Amino acid sequence: MKHIGELISSAVESDRLFDREFSFFNQMGRIDKNVAEKNRELITENNNLRCEIERLKKINFIDAMTGIYNKKYLKIRLGEEFAKARRYGSPLSSIFIDLDDFKAVNDTYGHIAGDKLLKEVASVLKGLCRSEDVLVRFGGEEFVILMSDTTASEALIFAERIREKVEGHIFFYEDIKISVSASLGASTINNGDIEYVSDPEELICMADKAMYTVKQNGKNNTCHLPFSSTSFNSIGKNLPVLENFLPYSQSCLGFWPPTQIIYKAFYSIFNWNSLRSLWVKILKN
Repeated sequence: MKHIGELISSAVESDRLFDREFSFFNQMGRIDKNVAEKNRELITENNNLRCEIERLKKINFIDAMTGIYNKKYLKIRLGEEFAKARRYGSPLSSIFIDLDDFKAVNDTYGHIAGDKLLKEVASVLKGLCRSEDVLVRFGGEEFVILMSDTTASEALIFAERIREKVEGHIFFYEDIKISVSASLGASTINNGDIEYVSDPEELICMADKAMYTVKQNGKNNTCHLPFSSTSFNSIGKNLPVLENFLPYSQSCLGFWPPTQIIYKAFYSIFNWNSLRSLWVKILKN
């Protein structure tokens, strides 16, 4: 049997041990609380930083007037989409859009009306684009659409849809109705073209060249220029110029034979682009 002094000493030591453990757990609790508080502060700082990054992105990559992407963003995405097209062998297309005679809108109705029209055009284009398409205000009254995994024929069909939508849209400025048209050029890099393209920006340059081809031949139309023979055989179905006309064997296939003979003679003799274009439209309707 233990001595009373030993029992008291053991009890005191137990109390001390309890106090130390209690103090330790209290301290751990305070540490956990401090850690939790610090975590909350870090989360708040990260959220603020993320918001600031998004704000800077908008400043750097968003066009202030129209609210769509700008030229800087196009350059970044063009490199990314070109690399993806090279990796997977998928087609990459672009459409270059230029509003016809836009200076006349500014001169007639004022620059405020012109700015409002540009915003509305951007909204119309955005409504037509897919979620994966990159819509950019290239500068002034020019827009570019970058489309991944899109063939030449699909790009040309989409360009024509845009042209019809813009031409048929009525823009309002106060009580004034304003109508505009657009010239559109398209181009496509196919899998077979990748090895010939050293700079992804060549895609935009080719679409721009196709747009100028439209401008030189009456405006308010669409044209597609390929990089090589592996691209779409028809260069701008809707453009009434000789090099963009479908060959006789393709455009008259299925017509009544006498009509084919007349068309062949007409095609061979006349070199008036607009008249030939009208003739094809009449036959097809």
